[in-house]
Amino acid sequence: MPYFEHSGVRLFYADYPPATPARPPLNLLLVHGMWGAAEGWIYQIPALRSHYRTVAIDLRGHGRSGSPPTGYDVGDHAEDLAALIRHAGLAPVVVLAHSMGCSAATVLAARHPDLVRALVMIDPDYAGDPGDREWMARLADDLEGPDADQVAQDLFSDRFHTPATPGHLRTWHLLEVLSRPAWLRAQTFRHSAFGPGSLRFRPQAEPVLRRRRQPVLAFHRHAVRAQMERMCLSHDYSQVVLRPEAGHFIHQELVGDVNDSLMRWLSALPR
Repeated sequence: MPYFEHSGVRLFYADYPPATPARPPLNLLLVHGMWGAAEGWIYQIPALRSHYRTVAIDLRGHGRSGSPPTGYDVGDHAEDLAALIRHAGLAPVVVLAHSMGCSAATVLAARHPDLVRALVMIDPDYAGDPGDREWMARLADDLEGPDADQVAQDLFSDRFHTPATPGHLRTWHLLEVLSRPAWLRAQTFRHSAFGPGSLRFRPQAEPVLRRRRQPVLAFHRHAVRAQMERMCLSHDYSQVVLRPEAGHFIHQELVGDVNDSLMRWLSALPR
């Protein structure tokens, strides 16, 4: 599997050629969320690569990519994505992202519109309630404390999973959490929530979301965030799908529904 280097960081990506290329061809870039890795897309890659070149990245500080001591702002991730798109010859690419990856993809689309054909957002972390700042600041501090491992696991169990989340997904996610060093978990969380490029809260996110001119397919589990997404869409082909029955990992819990929606939407995407 290939690596490339950007800003002194060695970044991993997996590149899957299409089995039967679509005409005209379409390239996809898959971006995982906080504390995840490229294998978070294992339920989508087989379907997507049937017709589309599909590339999945490990963001800096995640998976097999390098972990510099600094550089975890959303803007840093966005520039890594731009560098990979150019390096791998993907432009203009459809970016599929989950959670924190959605903020990075949104900043990418706003800064480099020539590189991005369309966006697929799965339970984005952006445009949250500003009233959440206080508890998130406490959480950022706790992730640097003596009980950091338990705090990180509780975040997933309490806020990302539901009673319906399958046991094998719970186990997988908690193992992923524990595989990250505590300092790195703390860095990525604090920067995603409070870094200079953060889109975590509505006042910072809305102006950037409105700069996206590409078609957007967004899957949400919270009605308020889904409505916020609709308000910021500019392209007629954009669509918002509400899945309140799912946890944070919608694409892993509702595999059939998500994949069917993805393939239909991509097949009719304006070229």
